[in-house]
This record gives sequence, structure tokens and C-alpha cells, in this order.
Amino acid sequence: MRTTSMRAVRPPGTVAAVVGLTMLAAGCAAEKAENKPLAEFPGIQGQIENFYNANATEEDWTCNSPEIESIDKSQVVGQSSTQVRIAVTYYFQSSILQGRDAQRCQGFNTRFFNFDRGAGGQLSLVSMSGPQRGQNG
Repeated sequence: MRTTSMRAVRPPGTVAAVVGLTMLAAGCAAEKAENKPLAEFPGIQGQIENFYNANATEEDWTCNSPEIESIDKSQVVGQSSTQVRIAVTYYFQSSILQGRDAQRCQGFNTRFFNFDRGAGGQLSLVSMSGPQRGQNG
């Protein structure tokens, strides 16, 4: 009498896909842990990115059109009933500059963003630390 194995056959790459998805989920969990304020205060990430992209300069004013590419860490450093101050570590680069200028206009930095807290608890960005266009160097 012939017996047949009841072993499940998996398509090639299934194990790799499961491992990859597990690592991606762990990475997302770590990013959320590093950026708890972004989850705690909905809408502030867009405010931070828009304000920075419209106003910031970097690299001793040689990079006058940087944009935030990613927020790597954020932390509430001060809070009251009317204001919230958040330290944000980010990666920036310029999409406008080319060649060597573009290479000089990229990197990591940390700035402080100050928010007013409205009556309903919503936050409105009012200022950012660091050099900004429209200010004297």
C-alpha cells in the first residue's frame, strides 16, 4: 500500500515574503515609537513639513531651498495648557539644486517647533528654531 505525504507545499519565496513583512512591521513599530508625538497630535507632521519647506535654510545659508524628506525622531520637550514644543530630527535635501551643490544640501538636523493649542486641543504651528529665509544670517 502506498502512502502519500500530507506536507503543505509552499510556493517559492513565501517564507522570504513572510520574513520581509515581519521586518517591515517591526520597522514601522520602531518608527512610531520614535515619533510618538506625530501620532499623539494628528496633523502636526504636515504642518511641520510645510512650514520647514517654505521657510528653512541649512548649511550656513548655502542651502536655501531644503525640504524635509523624512522625520526620524520627534519628542515633546515642553507642554502647557496653551502651547506644545516639539524637537524634531529630520533628513533634508534640496530637489532644486544640481551636482555638487545638491550634495552639500542634504543631511540630518534637529529643530524645535512651537505650537499654540486651541480650545479643542488642536495644534497650530507658530514658529520654528534655526535659520529661516527672510531673516538676517
